[in-house]
Amino acid sequence: MFELYEQLLPTWLYTIHKTHVSDSSDSACRLCCTAPEGMAHILSACPALAQTKYLAGHGAVLKVLFFEIIFDLGLIDTVPPWYSPIKPQSVYETAEVQAYWDVPVYGEYQELRANRVDARIVNNRDKQVIALEMSCPWVSNRDKKTSEKTMKYAPLRWELKQRYPGYEINQCNIILDVLGGWSKDLDVTLQKLVGSKAKGVLKKMQKACLSRTLNIARTFKESLSTTVLCAPQLQWRPFLVLPKFGILAFV
Repeated sequence: MFELYEQLLPTWLYTIHKTHVSDSSDSACRLCCTAPEGMAHILSACPALAQTKYLAGHGAVLKVLFFEIIFDLGLIDTVPPWYSPIKPQSVYETAEVQAYWDVPVYGEYQELRANRVDARIVNNRDKQVIALEMSCPWVSNRDKKTSEKTMKYAPLRWELKQRYPGYEINQCNIILDVLGGWSKDLDVTLQKLVGSKAKGVLKKMQKACLSRTLNIARTFKESLSTTVLCAPQLQWRPFLVLPKFGILAFV
């Protein structure tokens, strides 16, 4: 973890500008070729990893909170450990409470382009709907990501307000950066969601987040040394093989 906090991951930007062990001036990411390959890009912004590693990481962090919430609501009997491979069911429900995990909301009153928040809690007893949206951005992008999530799901909040008249509609943006940091706003949000357990739940979420970040960094480093002979016209070129990512990319 010290390596990540000191930004020592051997990306192109690091080897070109820090250690000067690379003679190349091309710092394009070897996975997506759309941006310079730096640590922030690899850990949080590479399109090639968005639907695999990042998505799995977000789910692993948010489910820690989700399980705690539905346990308090009486929808489950025990809370799995933060490291458990158990995934939430799509739907948990009683007469008073329904909880949805990664279930889309289909618009009845308007067309919804962004209709899939990470989780929803419908509490008929307290007349409250809570939408949970998770993100693990780079450290400097926490505020930006919060604003993006709030704007993105404004139509969905309006739809829920029409669908549940008289209910309080709240969207909770759970923003924990890839290095395990968070803002004071998250402390306040978790206090509202899980009460006195907030501090302990946040520590477990941080562990899940850092575990996924280390997994991405470790897999990236393990894959850097592999080379293969490509097509004749390409001659010999380093080739980045990421079996755990399901990705092949030229260096």
